[in-house]
Amino acid sequence: MATIKEIAKKAGVSYSSVSRALNNQKGVRPEVREKVMALAKQLNYHPHSSAKALVQNRIGVLGVVIPRTSEFAFQNPYYSHMLLGLSSVANDMGYHLMLVINQQQSYASLFHSHLVDGIIVVANRIDDPYVPELVRDKVPSVVVPGYPEVWEFDIPSVSSENYKDVYRAITYLINLGHRDIAFILGGMNSNYSLVRLAAYKAAFKDNRLEYKDKYIKESDFSKTDAFRLMGELLNMPDPPSAVISINDATTPGVLHQINSRGLRIPEDISVVAIGCSDLVDLTDPPLTTIKVPVVEVGRAAARVLIELIENGECRERHIVIPSALVVRESTGVWPSR
Repeated sequence: MATIKEIAKKAGVSYSSVSRALNNQKGVRPEVREKVMALAKQLNYHPHSSAKALVQNRIGVLGVVIPRTSEFAFQNPYYSHMLLGLSSVANDMGYHLMLVINQQQSYASLFHSHLVDGIIVVANRIDDPYVPELVRDKVPSVVVPGYPEVWEFDIPSVSSENYKDVYRAITYLINLGHRDIAFILGGMNSNYSLVRLAAYKAAFKDNRLEYKDKYIKESDFSKTDAFRLMGELLNMPDPPSAVISINDATTPGVLHQINSRGLRIPEDISVVAIGCSDLVDLTDPPLTTIKVPVVEVGRAAARVLIELIENGECRERHIVIPSALVVRESTGVWPSR
């Protein structure tokens, strides 16, 4: 393998000039930089990661922490879309990703052990005991989707329009004549659930209608639990006329329960799915969807973290990526209107 000394000899410049050129530092004439880079490519030069880290004071690795089990993460399209967004920006900016799943110890230790330059916590929980340590230790960090405004620590976050999404969807269903609208949420330690439930309640209030707590169900974000909860809803003496499913993992369970009873969508019940997977386009009928731009959320999170790593600060601390309500055939006018 070629060394910096070999490149310096062939280029006829000093060792330090080659080092500055390869590390994109100042103090190198453009023609020298161009010659050095051409020789490095020609000689198949690859910088030693430890040496590069010493020069740049960076390791070149972004830590991606997913505080869920491997089985759950790899079966949920949300995480694959998130990683797609994160990796696209990381690759463009010269960083690698380190994926850490279901770690039951300090996230900050990854930074203190010089394994990563910064950390992104994906689908963070508001009661996660390891996130406050990131703030206290001033570890470059970003969380997705973030925390309620009243949270005591301020940490950069990226999310989609969770509040507006659900508010639009509930208002749309109300305008179709629905009043008994079920919502299968996730756990209440998720900001996704908290924000979306707040939007659900606000839409009813602003339309001078009373929502009913019995139609709110808290799931563990899984297909199996969604199937069970949808069954509870349909077993009610007055079952809902519409249901919203919180993510791509719960939607199949909701649909399976409805279809297993021979119910028709939307004639017997309207369905709205929240998610990022294209599978909702392939259902029969195609689902009305709150399309969450998870890939874009991942890209933004990576950009914010790299900005924190390289500049020590970021221009925007709380980014919200626009999303849309896509109306399809799974929602219809409720006959009682």
